[in-house]
Order: sequence, then C-alpha cells, then structure tokens
Amino acid sequence: MIVAIDCGSTNMKAAVYSSDGLRLADASRPLPYSVHSNSRVELLPDAVNDCFRGLLGDLCRSAGISLRDIRKVSFTSQAQTFTVLHPSGHAQGPFLGWADARATQEASELQETLGEEFHSRSGSPSVKPTHMISKVLWWKRVHGLPAEMRVASLPSYLAMQLGAAQRTDTNLAAMSGFYSIPDGTWCPRALMATGIQAGQLGGLVKIGEVLPGNPHAQGFEFAPDLEVVMAGNDHTAGAVGSGCSAGRSILTLGTAGVLYRHAGNHPGPYSSRGLWGPYPGGGHYELLVLIHACSALDWADDFLHGGVDSMRFIRSMRQARVREDSVIFSPDEWGSAQAWKGEGILEEKAYAVLEGIAFSLRRLAGDDFCKPGGGIVVLGGGSRLDEWVQLVANIFDCQLVRSAGDGLDGAAAIAGVSLRGGHPPVNDTFFPDSTNKELLSRRFQRWKDITQTPDTARSAEKRKINKHKRP
Repeated sequence: MIVAIDCGSTNMKAAVYSSDGLRLADASRPLPYSVHSNSRVELLPDAVNDCFRGLLGDLCRSAGISLRDIRKVSFTSQAQTFTVLHPSGHAQGPFLGWADARATQEASELQETLGEEFHSRSGSPSVKPTHMISKVLWWKRVHGLPAEMRVASLPSYLAMQLGAAQRTDTNLAAMSGFYSIPDGTWCPRALMATGIQAGQLGGLVKIGEVLPGNPHAQGFEFAPDLEVVMAGNDHTAGAVGSGCSAGRSILTLGTAGVLYRHAGNHPGPYSSRGLWGPYPGGGHYELLVLIHACSALDWADDFLHGGVDSMRFIRSMRQARVREDSVIFSPDEWGSAQAWKGEGILEEKAYAVLEGIAFSLRRLAGDDFCKPGGGIVVLGGGSRLDEWVQLVANIFDCQLVRSAGDGLDGAAAIAGVSLRGGHPPVNDTFFPDSTNKELLSRRFQRWKDITQTPDTARSAEKRKINKHKRP
C-alpha cells in the first residue's frame, strides 16, 4: 500500500491507497505550532514527530492496516519551512514556518546582492523575508550555522525519519531561493551570498524520484522494501490531484489564496509578480499568492462575531443589502477595524470581507488565469462555502468547479499511483451569475481605486513583462 502525506499550513494530512489506486482512508492532525504570530512562526521538532507518528497511527486504524502493509510513503509539503540538524540528525532548534517573516534585513541584503536576475534564476519575483534563503541567513547570524550542520526542509526531515537520505526535489527547491532553475543545481551565487555550502542543503532529486527508506528507522516497522518519494510543494500536488492543465487553472481558498496554472514549456518568468518553477512531467507552472485569504476571513469572523464559525458568517453575509457605495474590505489591512473602508452594519461588513478577498484574487490574477471557456478548479477549506465560491465565479466571470481531488491524490499520483477514485461524486459547478454583474463591476472599480498602492500600480504596468518572450 502507498501512503501520501501532505504537510499543509494548518494540518498534516494523510491518505492510504491500494496498489490499484483506490483511496481507502484518510487522517488529519493540526500542525503543532509552538508560536504563531504575524511575523514569528515556529514548530518544535518533537511535536512534529509526535504529530507524524500519531497521524500514521490514526490512518492505520482507520484503514484497518498496520505499518507493515505500507511499502511507499510520498511527501508533499508547504515550502520554506526548515530546521537545522546536527550531523547526528538531532534538531538544533525549532522549525521556522513558511510565514515566519523576521528576516527582513537579510531579505533586503540578499535582494541587493542577487539582483534582478533572481526572478529568472530562482523563480521568485524578489527575495522575501519568508523565503528559506533569507531565514537561513537570519538563523546563521542569530544562532550560528557551522559547516557540519545541515538545513532540512520539513518534508526532508520527515523522510529522514523513515531512513531516507537528506534530499529535496527540484519542485520544492525552486521555492527556496537557493536553487537555480536554468542550471538544475543549488545556485552558486545564492550559496556565496549566504555562506552556506551545498552539502548543508542535501542532495537534489527530480520530483517523484524514489528513495530507499529504512523500515526500522526511529522504531517504525514498515514493509521491508520501504520507499520514500519527494512529491513537491503542496500547491503543485494539489494541481496534479485536481487535473491542472493548459487552460485549467487552480484556485486555492486556504490560509492564503493561491492561483496556480500550467504556463507551458518555455521557462518563465511570465509576469512581474508570478512565482514559477518546474511542473511534474514537463513544462513549468506559475503561481500567484494572496498572503491573507482564509486567515483574513477567520480574523474578520472573530472580530465581528466574537468567534470563528464559517457558516454563521455566511448566514450574516446573506442578509447584506449591497449598494455601490456600501462598505468595502481590504484583506492586506486585516488585524484592525481599518480593514473596512466606509460605514456599514455587521451583515454588510461580512459580505465585504468575502467580496474583498475575491476582488484581491481577481486583481492578482489578471488575464492569464481567466481564459474564456477554460474554467478554474477551486480547492481549500474556503471552497466548501458555496456562497463564497459563487461570488468568486461572479467576480472572475468564469466557471468554477469544486474539485474532488486534492494534494494527497497529487502526491500519490506523483509517486506512481494510477488513481481510480474513492471520493464521493462531485457535481459542484458554479456558473457566473450576471444578475448583479454591473453592480459588481462598479464595486470592483471602486475597491481598486480605494485599495490601490504604488506596488499594485507598478505590477499592473509590468503585468506582461514576458509577453513577447519565445522559447
């Protein structure tokens, strides 16, 4: 049997598949953050280990199997999350989560050093404090990072608990800032800028490459021929599991809002704000991120209602009477009442939150993610809120389809599983409703006028930087 593990931002999830591709059981546990604030995000390695072991136990009980029945484990994960390991394999401190943003000075210095070619080489438009390269340099300055110490991403660390060698697949590596996509290696300039040696980052493998495991590592008892697969970042796995293809983009309404598309065979970058990298099986993807989606929604729910209850929030927004000049919401300013612009009652403010997040995603998407007739597949916790998905379909003016597949299916497929279902039938297709099209169009323009920043203005001007680029 094959197990897929998805280390997402909120939960660590798992599913087990039969050898003929049937999804047999699922399990999920919350990620055990020890610190989770706007700029500091940490997980203790012992808590991560306990979560991983507990998740495997839950999965086996649910499926009625034992670890000895599992011969392959495939990992997909959030990017940028890492810890530092002693040569013995013992963690020297917490994992710094992907949203940890303390490395502001380091990001600024690295951007100055690595320059404009960072986008075409690493895949990211600029060096951010949340990038692994920035946080590793921050760690080195604060805690020290001798040459014998290793830097292990979250999925690499978990794979090592199963006896695999320290390896990172090229899809995940391309998000770190350390990797050169054109060269297919750790980037010498990035290594020089941080003083990190390639060996400290471990080896590189192709996404889906099989690594030998140790069935008895850390006291586990897996099948004797245990294999481990590195299946890329969780957005790529979600795209694979949901049938991403040319003309079929993916929208994840999760902690962050993420737009993902297969961008073709020639390398990026494709737009000034898009992250790009290698796609499983060939070609490249483009990914755009709205940092605050469901995180802004949950905050707003708690602010307005004194607690988080998504269905109660939806009931409130249903009662809103929306006018062109009704209150609007800026997701980037969540955390205070200033996120709402204008006056409105609770129901109007609730509607404005869902609309404002959707407006932010629509502005971010531009034209490339809204191809006529192509449709968008929607994933994530927010995709379960019908009214919100319908609102997004109206704002994007295109068909949205709620996917039955997910990142676990993608990780399994990348590991070589030929999927044959196991989900309940899904017929959730949301067609744009033109009833309030003109009102939404006017509100969108008003929202853009009020929330426009110098950065978004520059991005709009540079949206097609590679419009005439050829392979």
